[in-house]
Amino acid sequence: MKVLVAEDSIVMRTVLVSHLQEWDYEVFEARDGKEAWELFQSEDFSLILTDWIMPEIDGLELIRRIRTSTRPGYCYLILLTAKSDKEDLITAMEVGADDFLVKPCDREELRVRLREGERIIRLQQELAQQNQQLRETQAALVESEKLASLGQLAAGMAHEINNPIAFVTNNLAVLRRELGPIIELVRKYEQTRDFLDDAPAELLEDLHRIEAECDLDWVGEHLPQLLQSSTQGLTRVRDIIKNLRDFARLDQAGCDDLDLGQAVMSTLQILKTQIDEKRIRVELDAGSVPTVLCRPDKILQVIYNVILNAVQASELGAEVMVRLMSNDESVIIEVEDNGCGMEKETLSRVFEPFFTTKPVGTGTGLGMAVSYGVVGDHGGAITIDSQPNQGTTVRVVLPIKPSDDSMTASLSKST
Repeated sequence: MKVLVAEDSIVMRTVLVSHLQEWDYEVFEARDGKEAWELFQSEDFSLILTDWIMPEIDGLELIRRIRTSTRPGYCYLILLTAKSDKEDLITAMEVGADDFLVKPCDREELRVRLREGERIIRLQQELAQQNQQLRETQAALVESEKLASLGQLAAGMAHEINNPIAFVTNNLAVLRRELGPIIELVRKYEQTRDFLDDAPAELLEDLHRIEAECDLDWVGEHLPQLLQSSTQGLTRVRDIIKNLRDFARLDQAGCDDLDLGQAVMSTLQILKTQIDEKRIRVELDAGSVPTVLCRPDKILQVIYNVILNAVQASELGAEVMVRLMSNDESVIIEVEDNGCGMEKETLSRVFEPFFTTKPVGTGTGLGMAVSYGVVGDHGGAITIDSQPNQGTTVRVVLPIKPSDDSMTASLSKST
């Protein structure tokens, strides 16, 4: 553990450093408050022992600066002082000191105070880890609730839209079937035109007017195509609803076998608008891979997050490559883009909850963190290879049949 000793007395500083090194601390020395402040800004210290009266910056000002700094982690501060008045000690504690020792320091008392500081630091670190886990769990719950809402919406849409789609499609089929005889009948009437000279002039005038207005030649040529395109449009709407339902997998609880090729296709359909807006070419190399035993809703969420990130990182007209591969034990999904890529620092934080490089309002920083947790729960692994301005490749490895422990963990997090 790193300890900073700020003491202007060379004798006292030497004694303190000697004791600390004997107790296996990594010790840094500062001759005054200014030097201590500079060291604090360049190193991560868990414990700091500082004298009260020092040149340049005294101990109280040093403590004030440390307590108002934005550096992560907690630092335990012990003030060394020859002052023993109650008012002085209260002032020191109000400034931010955690403890104090009256000089000259007793060796055993110093050791005990340092151990107490270590204990508090460990408690602070454990609390920070628990808070991190809570935030990750909360993020996963938020994403799960979003997905559940999407599934409920998909189920409702499918129920409400499929019925009218069915009868409109049937009606169009009937119209297409009856259109041919109707057109043929009208053509036959046209052939009788030369035999209508004795018809009333008013009737002939109406016939000529209606014929001009309806443009029968255009109708006969284009109406079948219009009916055909309308039928195709309805089929497209029905497919969108199906893809949305497949993506949400609301009707599948617990573990089930998932066809990853179909899962990728459903996800690409869901993201079709974003893909088309950026004119991105998506190349899919699906091959022949076995199904995987998993939580389908969770793995679909991972696939969605990974492909969405690739689309958002790509420029107009770029290409995204999606590959599916397998071996005896695992199925591998690779998503490669040639977008902006990531710096080393960004790459090191990509799985950190709430970390995002996207503009405010366009990203929550949850997608990859949740994906990492989901894949880990299934006994798999997710890795990222990225270079600035050279694109990014995300590789998701999923066991074909996860261990019982992995599936238990996955199921427990879904309840």
